[in-house]
Amino acid sequence: MNWLSLPPALMAAVSFYVGAYYLWMHVRRRTEPENLAFAAASLSIGLYDVFCAGLYNAATPAQGMFWQRGQFAILALFVIFVSWFLYYFVSFRSRIPFIVITAGMLAFLLIGLFVNNELTLSPDRPFVKTISLGALIITYNEVDPGIIYSFQYAAMMIAAAFMFYLMAVAYRQDEQRQMRPILASMLLFFAAAVNDVLVGAGLYPFIYVLEYAYLVIILSMAYVLQERFISLNREVEELTLQLEEKVNDRTMELFLSEIIRDLYAGISVGMDADRESGGKEHAAGASVRTLSQDVSIIMNIDRLLKRSLEKAIEISDSDGGYLYMAGVEGLKLTARAGCGDAPPWLQAAAADVMRSGNKLVDDGAARGSGVTTLFVPINVRENSFGVCCLERRGADNLYSERDIRVVAAFIEQASSAMENAYLYQRMIDRHESARRRSVTPGIEEKMKKAIAYIHDNYRSDISREGLAASINMHPDSFGRFFKIYTSRKISEYINELRVLYAAEKLLETEQSIIDIAFTAGFESLPTFNRAFLKIMKVTPTQYRGEKA
Repeated sequence: MNWLSLPPALMAAVSFYVGAYYLWMHVRRRTEPENLAFAAASLSIGLYDVFCAGLYNAATPAQGMFWQRGQFAILALFVIFVSWFLYYFVSFRSRIPFIVITAGMLAFLLIGLFVNNELTLSPDRPFVKTISLGALIITYNEVDPGIIYSFQYAAMMIAAAFMFYLMAVAYRQDEQRQMRPILASMLLFFAAAVNDVLVGAGLYPFIYVLEYAYLVIILSMAYVLQERFISLNREVEELTLQLEEKVNDRTMELFLSEIIRDLYAGISVGMDADRESGGKEHAAGASVRTLSQDVSIIMNIDRLLKRSLEKAIEISDSDGGYLYMAGVEGLKLTARAGCGDAPPWLQAAAADVMRSGNKLVDDGAARGSGVTTLFVPINVRENSFGVCCLERRGADNLYSERDIRVVAAFIEQASSAMENAYLYQRMIDRHESARRRSVTPGIEEKMKKAIAYIHDNYRSDISREGLAASINMHPDSFGRFFKIYTSRKISEYINELRVLYAAEKLLETEQSIIDIAFTAGFESLPTFNRAFLKIMKVTPTQYRGEKA
């Protein structure tokens, strides 16, 4: 066996594998005919390499002629398949040029198979070439191709030039960067074809390299198909994420609308008997409405509980208070919001109130503290899952029946928002857990590092490229995985942190809005206003006014 036949044999194996893979791809994805054309082109090049290996092992020109005839036949098929691949790949507007190429190549194929004389190949025209490349002596036992095969060579070059032009136009018009590998491989093909024609004509001694150029074309075509498939998957993934976000947003809108409607209905029924007084009951209703209208608060349990406690203190004229919520371990309570450090006895008393489900007023006489504490259980469907504790200082500053009724009415309505916030959080946790399962542990670790950095530096200028470089990822990949992991784009995540920071400053300080915007990290006031309105559903001015 001639050693020169080994490279074509190996290339044939590669081409057959690629062809079989994309043939199976076509079976599974019949809507993409370019896969079938590419599979056929790959299989044809595999056969061409087999004929090359046979030619290199031929001992006489008569034996070599058989393999040469097979080569010309396969080359005609290859041109047909590649042309149709490009037709589907670039979505060319007309089939006519490709029909002409197909008809011409089929004609050369049939003539080459059935015409056995000097017009094609004849043993009477042997053309043995011995190539000396240093210590290597290579012998090609061939016959001289006739005029028909000369015309086939010319036709193939014209078809290749047309296909190259087609790809160049598609690249320029549609900016298909993925066309670059095929364009480069076609240039290599032209150089190889010219080399083989000149070598075949005996103009200079060298080896045939066209089979290597064909392999490069096959690999480049496989590469662009794979890139298109990956890009399609990325687009589908992005569309899926956008659809999920829209569905979640719409679900949340309906969810909040239902909460607000129930709160309004509860307030109307619960406060009907006291409308004439226009006192604290009205304030309780207004507080619940304000709390309910803050759409963004439902998405953050801690902020919701803090706001609920603040409103309870406000409408009851209390001096302070604490909010205990049940944890995962049965009746064990955890302080989730409060004014300073709670006294040691308070948690145990709150647990007793939650177990009983009844309101309680402790005048502090047993401890001599001079602090009256009102305990109101947070109930949903007759089940307690928390306790609101309010305090008034002074022995004479006791809670009246009206005070208790007002606070109880407020807590009853606010408890629905609290329960739904917990339900929403659990839904989000399950949703994010399912999404994060598609992220490998290594990627997850990088996302955690990026998120930690963002939380530490969100008020500074953070670029996607710089952040991606810090965790050794490509910016595009980083952005895609960040959205899968957090359900938000990087810019959206940073803006949300900045807006939440700004919202706290709007309530806690007298700074101007523009100073707060710049302190939070926004580049301009209009950008801050747009981001704030998108996240908080109100303008910064309205937010500061409503919470005043």
